[in-house]
Amino acid sequence: MNGLEDAPESVYRAIFLGIVFYFALLAYASISGDPLAALAAEFVFGVIAVGVGTVLYLQVEDVRRQSILLAASACLVVGGALQFAYLFTRVPTVDVASSFVVFVGIGCYVYAVWYAE
Repeated sequence: MNGLEDAPESVYRAIFLGIVFYFALLAYASISGDPLAALAAEFVFGVIAVGVGTVLYLQVEDVRRQSILLAASACLVVGGALQFAYLFTRVPTVDVASSFVVFVGIGCYVYAVWYAE
């Protein structure tokens, strides 16, 4: 099963640092109430989702055997795109949809890694 573990070390490191940066921005925005930091955290969330989804998509070799991994990558990319749409529209439903689709993508990835052959 291919996945993030097959990505080059630099990509893995960039994803990890992006996630740490996201949580640091989120914590700072929550503590300080800085709206610019909150916007930056939302932007980083979208970048991470699209980036991880793209990396997963590039790892899919056989679509029939790895359809759940393809679904995970599609959900992550769509969730990231919805996050960018939320940044431009500020419609709360789009924000909720973005988070939901990203969590579905994460769930598909966990299923593909732990339970699928």
